[in-house]
Amino acid sequence: MKLKDIEKSTNKNLYLLFLSVLVGLTAGFLASLYRLALEKAETWGLSIYRFVSSHLIFIPLLILGLAFLAFVVTFFMKKYPMSSGSGIPQVKGQLQGYFKNNWFTTAFAKFIAGTLAMFAGLSLGREGPSVQLGASMGQMVSSRLAETERHKRILIASGASAGLSAAFNAPLSGVMFTLEEVFKYFSPLILLTCMTSAMVADMVARIMFGSGPVFHFQIVGSIELSNYWLLIILGIILGFFGAFYNWTLLTSQNLMKKIKSPFLRVLLTFLVVGATGLLFPNIIGSGHRLMDSFSLGMGLAFLCLILIGKYLISMVSYASGVPGGIFFPLLVLGASLGAVFATIVISLFHLPSHLFANLVILAMAGTFTAIVRAPMTGILLLVEMTGSFDHLLPLALVSLIAYVVADLLQSEPIYDSLLDNMLKEKEIDVDDSDKQMMFETIVQFDSVADRKKLSEIHLPEGCLLVSVHRSGKDIIPHGNTELQAGDYLTFLIRREDEVIAREQLRQVLNEK
Repeated sequence: MKLKDIEKSTNKNLYLLFLSVLVGLTAGFLASLYRLALEKAETWGLSIYRFVSSHLIFIPLLILGLAFLAFVVTFFMKKYPMSSGSGIPQVKGQLQGYFKNNWFTTAFAKFIAGTLAMFAGLSLGREGPSVQLGASMGQMVSSRLAETERHKRILIASGASAGLSAAFNAPLSGVMFTLEEVFKYFSPLILLTCMTSAMVADMVARIMFGSGPVFHFQIVGSIELSNYWLLIILGIILGFFGAFYNWTLLTSQNLMKKIKSPFLRVLLTFLVVGATGLLFPNIIGSGHRLMDSFSLGMGLAFLCLILIGKYLISMVSYASGVPGGIFFPLLVLGASLGAVFATIVISLFHLPSHLFANLVILAMAGTFTAIVRAPMTGILLLVEMTGSFDHLLPLALVSLIAYVVADLLQSEPIYDSLLDNMLKEKEIDVDDSDKQMMFETIVQFDSVADRKKLSEIHLPEGCLLVSVHRSGKDIIPHGNTELQAGDYLTFLIRREDEVIAREQLRQVLNEK
């Protein structure tokens, strides 16, 4: 049995941190290069649409070009299935033992196909692919230098943090996203490695793109406490919107799958986006330029048109499984909804016009929370992307209400739902390259295992608990060992049993 996983020596942790630096450098460079490629592709694509819209004679050439791009993207999607879609569900599935992954082919296909999709104008984001590109770099480094399977998984997660950090100049958000969305529990070792990789990747991104915030909203003042009732209403609206968004996204995917040919699905998507690019180019692409243009003077009717149009084109873009993320487009949708809300309430209640930017930012965080169900990531992300700390309390309030409303509507977190759909579509392909592996998990409050002796808990067959880490100390477990909420448990299992063991342990260790 490989028990290297549970060594606590300082040298071992330092070596892992050194590997995290390598992961941060490689993931930061690749994610930054991808970010640069998408920016150039989007600029060139919009220029082509503007030219064709004023020279309609070139429409047949545009259609042929879109068909060719659809063919190339479909080829990559079929040849390398792990490159399809957002990338975040794939990383979660890989870390949970559901998927094998070839880091090189996945990264190569994701980079090329994602860039071509942005060149065509699809409403997709860079964050999901950046997370997967970063995770691929973590896999590259760990496959050569990591000593244990557990450390390989940690470095893959560190690469995911680095990818998100480089995508948005947001290192804290990259760390929090990994803890809150990917692992869903806190571990000091995971925190240190992810933070190291995220900070290094952020430095790489800042060298390439500068140190300014991603969004340039002018925050002049804060919302008065007497107007916080408006934030409650905004949070409720965002909670309903998030639940509707998740339902629509999953429904549109199911409808698109009725078209049996992957090429026809992608071609239809590209042609719809192409027609939109000629008629209403404001809503295609990532939406970064659109967000920067939001203002109170745009008018309520035009803002509503942008909201509806961006919503529909985002559904069309993602439903076919084309490589690209939903992260940034959903932030743009949140900003659009916030702009509509701000225009209405500022006019009705004669509020200061400078609150427009505040409400847009709050709506972005609330929308992210309602859809992804990661409130801390949403709050940190908007703080880092705007460079302002003046709205932490209203951010927390809106995010909390949006979270509660979406939860009451029984809307599942979108990345969990996307992963579940992926698992239903194919047989679980478990990576069995090693016969045994270690993994760490935590005892949650109010779980079946909380305050129970080991002898009273039914563990999966072939699953051995080798260490209980509590308050900085390791406890050798035996039948009378009482587990407590907050304990970190290290298990030894066979690779072939990982998926089943994780699911059974989740039922015992997660809160009821």
